[in-house]
Amino acid sequence: MERASRIQNENHKTFVKSRWIPGWVDEVEYGKFGRAQVTVTLFGGMDQSLYADFKKGQKAMLASSENTLKHWAGGTAGTAQMASKGILLEVSKTQEKVLLGSSGIQVSLETNLVTEGFRPGKVIRIRPESWPLLQVPREEYIHHNRDGIDIRFPTPDIFPEIK
Repeated sequence: MERASRIQNENHKTFVKSRWIPGWVDEVEYGKFGRAQVTVTLFGGMDQSLYADFKKGQKAMLASSENTLKHWAGGTAGTAQMASKGILLEVSKTQEKVLLGSSGIQVSLETNLVTEGFRPGKVIRIRPESWPLLQVPREEYIHHNRDGIDIRFPTPDIFPEIK
């Protein structure tokens, strides 16, 4: 059981690193010419080694996500192409009681590109530079023209009528 647990934990860490860790935007301080400082709280429930990879002064990438945690992509661009790059200005962990689903870890990123998804309360995905930069399979992100509501959530009309 210990071996199976260890293998499953390693698989989960690899998966999170390839899909980026989710969080939500707490605050955005707008600067000049599209620059901003975005403060994010990372979601809880991940292995502590994943949180430890976020270090002050390190480069990172931040991308919009859906509340379902699906990556959002504009056109045919993937997550990495739509992500904002920046430097982690601050990484802190609250010692107070945290909300359910929260890690209590906040990171602040200085970025030169603010997208629509970087608003307080919105869900994002973030990766430190030390994680591998992999292309997310297209089935895992939402493409508004290709993945219409009827395709993503088909009606009972897809089943043939039995007579």
